[in-house]
Amino acid sequence: MIKRLSGEILKVDDLLEEFRLGRNRLPLRNFEIKYLIDIPSIDVPLDHLYGGVRIDRRVLRVYDDTLSLLVENWPTPLVRLKSFSSDYRRVYAKLESFNPFSNSVKDRIGWAMIMDALSRGALGDLLYEATSTNTGIALVSIGNALGRRVKLFIPKTIQRVSDVFLKTLGAEVVRVPVSLTVEAIAEVEASARRDGATHLNQFENDANFKVHLKYTARELDQQLKSIGVKPDYIIGGLGTSGHMSAISFYFKSRYGDSVRVVGVQPAQGHVIPGIRRVESGMKWIHMVEFDEIIDVTSDEAIEGVIEVARREGLLIGLSSGAVFKAFRKLSPERGNIVLIFPDNGYKYAEQLEEYFRKREQTK
Repeated sequence: MIKRLSGEILKVDDLLEEFRLGRNRLPLRNFEIKYLIDIPSIDVPLDHLYGGVRIDRRVLRVYDDTLSLLVENWPTPLVRLKSFSSDYRRVYAKLESFNPFSNSVKDRIGWAMIMDALSRGALGDLLYEATSTNTGIALVSIGNALGRRVKLFIPKTIQRVSDVFLKTLGAEVVRVPVSLTVEAIAEVEASARRDGATHLNQFENDANFKVHLKYTARELDQQLKSIGVKPDYIIGGLGTSGHMSAISFYFKSRYGDSVRVVGVQPAQGHVIPGIRRVESGMKWIHMVEFDEIIDVTSDEAIEGVIEVARREGLLIGLSSGAVFKAFRKLSPERGNIVLIFPDNGYKYAEQLEEYFRKREQTK
């Protein structure tokens, strides 16, 4: 018999008889069933578990819709990288991977370009864009929320897994025989005109620069002020040049030359997803001041990813790794240094795998 916690005795004779008569599939077996030990009751008011703390709706992270999940989640975190800091140097990273759609800084411009076009009545039902992945994910995600279709043009050099992400989201993906995203703009523009689609064009659209000036740069300043810090260096990668140009404009206007703004680009002949060389053509970089541009090779970018992962536990993306490597090359011994990390590393497994494979072969 089985004794329940309530004290009730449950007989199993009837069940065993069923087995004996073959009315059930299990054969008859001899076994002993012991009653369970009573578990003492637990009487703790739920309020005690929270220590009487009342948490408001925003802190509890409840959002009305997925677009609110993006905008109301700003600012993205600013974190001190303890293992690279010292008594004389504090290193901070702004983690744009906390944006929800592409897990990258590109969510900001995807949202800004779409909302700007929508406000002007210029947003069609079909959107075309050249992308190396992140802007595409942002556009198709936000487009889905607004009932728009998206067609994306991706360079041949970009990791194949990008197609999987984008197709899962419902985008039409076209691979184009170019190495850099910017090299596909003419084809995208011609295709958009032919098909009656809206080409948002992240490389020329001023909503890109404006959203970073209004939000990214300003929130970074507010975050630093909240801990009593004025930056001495801000280091970030150059893709469209949108976020770093806005940051340069904002901080140079507010603090002058006491803040050094450093851009990061791939070394000649190297490809790092998300960033490119200045001479490939950037709109906003020519309107602002950069103190220095640092070259980083593709292997150095991966070395940066690995070092941050193994010292801080953050798996950052390749352009973020390039930013970190530029910091290492600059190597300021004193001051407050801010690194802008555009995304995380999970999209770049192919590049990381190839890097480790080559290292194994050279051993």
